[in-house]
Amino acid sequence: MFKKSTIEEGEDPDKHYLGNIWGWKFSYIGLAIILFFLSIAIYRAKTLGIPLHEIGNQAEPQELIK
Repeated sequence: MFKKSTIEEGEDPDKHYLGNIWGWKFSYIGLAIILFFLSIAIYRAKTLGIPLHEIGNQAEPQELIK
């Protein structure tokens, strides 16, 4: 009368998972871009002398530049 669930029948629940729709190459390129811009932001903060841990405490970002 009622159908059993697919898990009870022993079917793999991940059978219909298609994976990463963009592909892993696209994901790795995106990760590289994020890390590149993060490294540029950290480098600029270090060279300009902006303390990163105090950014959230200041009302105006101009107060941080010395």
